Amino acid sequence: MRIAIPRMGETVAPCFEYCATMAIFTIAEGRVVEQVDFPLCSRDPFDRVRLLRDQRVDTVICGGMQDIYEDLVRAAGMEVISWVAGTVEDLLDMYARGRLVPGTELPAAMEPAMPDLRGRRG
Repeated sequence: MRIAIPRMGETVAPCFEYCATMAIFTIAEGRVVEQVDFPLCSRDPFDRVRLLRDQRVDTVICGGMQDIYEDLVRAAGMEVISWVAGTVEDLLDMYARGRLVPGTELPAAMEPAMPDLRGRRG
């Protein structure tokens, strides 16, 4: 099974159309056996859909996706699990255990992006 996750660092990117990297994972027997990161040079979302199709992706896990592109991905025979937030590793783990559903927000995704500097002197 092949899973695609648009990523931003170690977390799922908030938007399919604007991510810079598409990670594609091959899962066998409940674990990741291969990962390939595709840097996305084109900003055209149709190119992203073509990449997914050409890489024979089964499922796309993403933060968000415009309806037109979600319809295209689904029409190509792929499952879409959208409106999720969290680290790529945690989302893959939940998916492999059959527990990932649209709208899942994992605690690590809700931590502040900036370090807490309260009480420190500059």
